[in-house]
This record gives sequence, structure tokens and C-alpha cells, in this order.
Amino acid sequence: MSLILLLALLVAPLVAPPAAASRPAAALAALVAPRDPARSEAVQEASGTTGGPEVSPDAGDTTWWAPGDSSAAATLPGALRAAAVVVTRGDGRGQALEPAGIAVDAFGRLVVADGALHRLQRFEPDGRWLGESGSLGSDPGQLRRPGSVVMLGALTVAVLDRENQRVEAYDLFGRRLATLIDLLAATLAGPLGRVDPIALAADRSQTLYLADGDADRVLVFDGTGRFLRTVGGFGPRPGSFRGLAGLAAGPRGEIVTAERGNARVQRLDAAGRVVASWAIPVGRSPGALAVAVDDSGRVAVADEPTGRLWLFTRDGRPWAALGGLARPRALAFAPDGTLLVAEAGRGQVRRFAIGRARRPNREP
Repeated sequence: MSLILLLALLVAPLVAPPAAASRPAAALAALVAPRDPARSEAVQEASGTTGGPEVSPDAGDTTWWAPGDSSAAATLPGALRAAAVVVTRGDGRGQALEPAGIAVDAFGRLVVADGALHRLQRFEPDGRWLGESGSLGSDPGQLRRPGSVVMLGALTVAVLDRENQRVEAYDLFGRRLATLIDLLAATLAGPLGRVDPIALAADRSQTLYLADGDADRVLVFDGTGRFLRTVGGFGPRPGSFRGLAGLAAGPRGEIVTAERGNARVQRLDAAGRVVASWAIPVGRSPGALAVAVDDSGRVAVADEPTGRLWLFTRDGRPWAALGGLARPRALAFAPDGTLLVAEAGRGQVRRFAIGRARRPNREP
């Protein structure tokens, strides 16, 4: 009997369960856990970064929801709170049916592309209407299902005119300036072949980046529309893409991409080298993966089919998350630090405040 007891004592440490996962690992596990449809879709998750106002997890129209291990989610202090509806649904002046792109200038004024009404509209930060441009068609000044909208420097707005296969430039008053990129022109159609332009981004040097969903590549142009190079291509390796569905430009000449096939976000430097990469819980359903990057390098990603949104730190740690959105098609950070979300399913643009979550008190 003593021999058996001795053997049991020697073997016990070898079969003991592993120590509890670290807090960051548990946070990431909670973030990528399968979605539980029986629970509310509003999610608040975060890494351990500090700063920002306290935001209650049940503020606005959100409720507390933690996929997977709720105790892991409870360690995450970040939150997003619905602060205002900037653009409402409708086909009248100052309304939208299918907001598909947002750009914000240095003063916080918005330019919103409407894919259903084939127009651009300009708004004050509080939602007051300033004007509109465009109508259905292919002539100069007309649009067909416009999508991404970006600031090109401080004075120019560039819009992806998707079905016309071009990028159009406007001034801050909505006056058309020029066609910057014409993908159907012989000078581009020959060397580039078929292109499915799904997203547009621009950095501070006025370099334009065009995501090609057909060939899983990023086409790079200078501010005048001259083609420079191609980044990526189909594949699973770092720097390649499978199911490229979203694109944004960072403050340091980087680009950030989101893919469905590889279910990941990649941050690439100006030469196309991967400097960071992390997983995101998305499937292969069709729809946009809207991406936005703020001045600190934080990355927001929204999944159009599921209505979920995640906010990550620069190196990919989860900072906050939110659910219950209606086909989020485009994202943009405003100068005041808020996040603007274009919901194509509700025909509205909402503003969300970002801050630290205030956890509800629990009974001991």
C-alpha cells in the first residue's frame, strides 16, 4: 500500500490541470469565441490600456454580453456607447437609404456616400445638412453606387464610384474636380486586368490604396492617380490575402487590411511588409469588413453580415467590441475621438463614444 501511495504522489504533478490562462489570453479567447445568438449582441471588451471617460456597459442601446467565458470578458475595461444619430433614414435632403462611405475633415464635418441614392452629402458634426453632389449615371459628376469616401489631403475628398469603376475627386464644397483613377481606361485596364474595387483608403502623403476583391490585392496610386505598384495577392502567407474585404490607411504610411478567407487583420508598412497580424472571428459570408484607423494607430473593424464591431490597440490587443449593428458598411474616426458608423441596414450614421467600461456592481 505504501508503494502505491508513493507512486500516486510522484505522478500527480504530471497530470495536474494547467494553470489558469493569463488575463490577456482569456480576453482574446472571449473575443473570438463563437457568437451566442441567445444573448444580447452588444459586446464590450477591451485590453488593459488606460485613458478615456468611463462608459457604462448598458449605456445607450447596448447591454452587457460576454461570449464564451464571461469572467474573462469582465477583465476588459473598454466600451463603446451610442452617443448620437447623425444621419437618419430616408430619401430626402439630409437623409440616407444606404450609407456606404464616410469621410471626416479636420473640422469634424462629414461627407457621406449613399449607395442607393447615388449621391454624396455633407454634414456639420451635429448632423446639420450642408449640401449634396451627384446623381445616378456615368457622366462627369454622376455616380453609380458610390462606396468608400476618404480625405485626400486637407482640401480634397475622393470617392470610390464602384459601378463606374473610377475614383472621383471633389472639393470641400462638393464641387467635382476630376476623375483621379479610371480603371476602364486602356492605360490601366491593360496592365491590371479585371478589378473589383471594394474599398478605398488614403494616407497623409495623399497616396491612394484601392482594394481589389477579385484578385485579392491592393493597388497603389499617387495623389494624381498615377499607378505605382501592387501589394499582396491571393494566398495564406503574411502579406497575401484571401477574401480581402476591407482596407484603411494608418497615420504612419501603413495600410491595414481585413480578410474573410484568412480571418485576420494585417498591418503592412509602405513597402508591403507585415508589421502586425491578428485573428478576427469572421466567416466567409459576403459583405464588407469596414476598417478605420485613428491617429494613435487603434484599429476598428466591423463585420457587415453579423453586425459586430471590434476595436483593437495598435498591436492587435482587443480594446472594445459592440454588437447589434445593422449591416455596418463604413467606419471613420472623428477629430474628437468618437467613432462614426454607417449602418446600411438602418439607413443611418451613428456616433459612438469610446472609453473605459464601468462594471455593474455585483453582490458578494
